Amino acid sequence: MSNSLLWLISFFCCHIVTGDSSCKNQGRVTYDNLGDCSNHCEHHIVPNDDLRSYSCDRNKETEIPIFRGVYTFPVDPIPRKNCFDEEAMQFLQDGYPVVLENCTFHKPAMKWTVNYLKENLKDEDHTAYFSKDRIFLYYDDDRIKGAFKEWHPPTKRMLMYFTNFSELMDELETANNGSRAYFQSLVYLQDGVSDSLWKDVNSFNYSFLLDLVTRLNWGEDVSNLLLVGMPDVVTPAHFDILENLYVQIFGRKRVILFSPDYFRSLYPYPVGHPHDRQTQVNFENPDLSKFPRFSEIRGMEVSLEPDEVLYIPNYWWHYIESESHSKTISMNFWFDAKNDTKTKSDNATEKVDTSSVQLETGEDQQEGGSLKTDGDDGKETQSNGDGAHALSESEQNKDTHPEGQVKIDDRTKVSSEETTTEPEAEKEEAVEEDEKEIELSASQYLALLRETETSLFKATFSHKKVKQILEDLLSRRFDYIKELY
Repeated sequence: MSNSLLWLISFFCCHIVTGDSSCKNQGRVTYDNLGDCSNHCEHHIVPNDDLRSYSCDRNKETEIPIFRGVYTFPVDPIPRKNCFDEEAMQFLQDGYPVVLENCTFHKPAMKWTVNYLKENLKDEDHTAYFSKDRIFLYYDDDRIKGAFKEWHPPTKRMLMYFTNFSELMDELETANNGSRAYFQSLVYLQDGVSDSLWKDVNSFNYSFLLDLVTRLNWGEDVSNLLLVGMPDVVTPAHFDILENLYVQIFGRKRVILFSPDYFRSLYPYPVGHPHDRQTQVNFENPDLSKFPRFSEIRGMEVSLEPDEVLYIPNYWWHYIESESHSKTISMNFWFDAKNDTKTKSDNATEKVDTSSVQLETGEDQQEGGSLKTDGDDGKETQSNGDGAHALSESEQNKDTHPEGQVKIDDRTKVSSEETTTEPEAEKEEAVEEDEKEIELSASQYLALLRETETSLFKATFSHKKVKQILEDLLSRRFDYIKELY
């Protein structure tokens, strides 16, 4: 039987049997499996009403891609592991990205949709951003001063009810002028949160998370950022100093990660700039004459599905793009990193009140963990994109110390006191060991770069002087380093 005849038979099966021009009655149609009619609908994909499955539309003239961005650099797939396998734990212990499948700690959030949030999230003053295009490049309001006092942000920050944000999304979709809106707000218990949503948040499996962070030596404080976006929005590449379990709740997102080793190739804005920790490179149209080392990068990529969790290690660059066909809902579970990746300047940062949820170890802990908030003022934190810096640097470096909780710093102090009585010979041996070359991980190396640059900037508040100091410090002094040993 000829291929054309087979095609014709399948075509009539799709249209005569179903009685319409779509394939949605032939079973769930997804991007990975377009159903029996996919070839005959010419791969034209549009959302169904529930925004979870997809059907064919023969009235479309061109194919709409799942993700619009086209990039020149090579990528490898991010590994996938079962959430409860020891192999997955090894990835986290090594600080290496992994997609965690079959996790359950976040399950209460999996029923969240835009309509559900409209009904249950009615408190005011949530943060949302408006952009004239699909790019949401983070900026820190607190740094728009001094040399940057005339600097203008690329997006507009607004405080609004979630209902108003939902209406804004609808208006922008109707206008179809390329503008986008992105909702980003910390999840914590306050007036306006319904009993149902309160129960969802309080039902996260904090016992599992507490066991996890204990094994990983992460901080026991967790901050949750809720992200609700229109289709086709982009958070440019950036890095954070916190460990992140990134939960995809609704819709799909393409996440591209880059090792901290690519610090030089991604050209971050200088410390002190409102776009600190963001790349200067436009991924969709990179200017290699200005940023030639960008051609050296290689990424790791995943199309993150609902109910999947992506571990984004601290100091790893991440670029996040929402699918073109659906709104998306995601949530960060942020934790303080291991001590060996926090710099002295990180630890010395002044504490700022945040609406952070703490994992309690006291006797009053309910099943699944209890909740406690830091501060009573309900202060909103700066955010943009996919939590690019949803907590400002000082907030990411907070050093909370709840009663009944023993911090790693305390254990370190006890250990140092105990060693004061060791023999002098052992002390000298320890000093000799300390003088050996220290191997640094990629994250530790990037943290050290930031600490150096931060110290110079705080001493001068001038990027020109920072550049001059670094040039003077080198001045070919290390060109013949081998001859010094």
